Amino acid sequence: MAVGMLCTTAGCGLLNGSREADSTDNSHHLEKPNINVGVSPLIDAAPFYIAQQKGYFAAEGLHIKVVPAVSGADTIPLLAGGHIDIGISNWATILSSQEKQVGNYRILFDAGQGRSGVIVVAARPDSGIRGPKDLVGKTVSTSTVNDVPSLALKAILQANGVDYNQVHVAVVHHPETPAALANKLVDAAIQVEPYITKAHEQTGTEPVVDLFGPGVMHDLPISGWFGLKKFTDGDPKTAAAFQRAMAKGAADAANDQTVRQILPSYAGIDASTAALVTIPVFPTSLSATRLQRVADLMTTYGQLKGHLDVAPLLYTPQR
Repeated sequence: MAVGMLCTTAGCGLLNGSREADSTDNSHHLEKPNINVGVSPLIDAAPFYIAQQKGYFAAEGLHIKVVPAVSGADTIPLLAGGHIDIGISNWATILSSQEKQVGNYRILFDAGQGRSGVIVVAARPDSGIRGPKDLVGKTVSTSTVNDVPSLALKAILQANGVDYNQVHVAVVHHPETPAALANKLVDAAIQVEPYITKAHEQTGTEPVVDLFGPGVMHDLPISGWFGLKKFTDGDPKTAAAFQRAMAKGAADAANDQTVRQILPSYAGIDASTAALVTIPVFPTSLSATRLQRVADLMTTYGQLKGHLDVAPLLYTPQR
């Protein structure tokens, strides 16, 4: 499905570098100018596609091949198999995989940070679910077990006196949640944009829990770009070039209208839907303090066995 979204809505030409980007070649100073990047068709990836469209990668001498991924969790095996050099995933998946030594990673750039309405638990109007306490005994879908949205839901449920173990969990990838809700395969679904808006348009679903709105999980970091340590060790100039291009894309993404204009090219939505979706925060730099918050929450809720220091995982180019 991700392949269809990425290649049919706008054509693969935009995704693998604009003509303007291809006209400039500064690749001679990079160890690896041609890199593969694993991307799922979510709003968090908007700064990446902006950087592609505006030629920021090409200006750094980078030639990007997009490798579609259904979800961020798919980037873990793609990295392990050598199919990609860099991927985007949610922080909980990255940090858990690091602790389990699935791979030794380095964090290259922040992707999306939560704000009210960005990720919600949504339910049909006839579900009887109106808030966190109504989820007891219900089936709630998540794209990946123990990802950042699931972590946020655990904390919110606890704050409302609800045991997370009293909620049944089913894995449904984000693009499939509108159909799962419409067909009553789940009672509620953890949803990201643009699927929050899609499901509302199709079935009249409404948010019943705002995962990153005011409260205990406000502004929690959601996702980021990462690669293996052997990549950043072996190709440090390439990794730094990716960071610089992403910083420019993220800066442009501070303008919501710029994000809305790029979404139809890769996210499988039309301009009218893009005009309605809630846009996350796109940090323009990495912050160990900000990301440590995720790691500490994971330890609190048993998703990490012990303390994990995030700071050494952040890739900082040598000056």
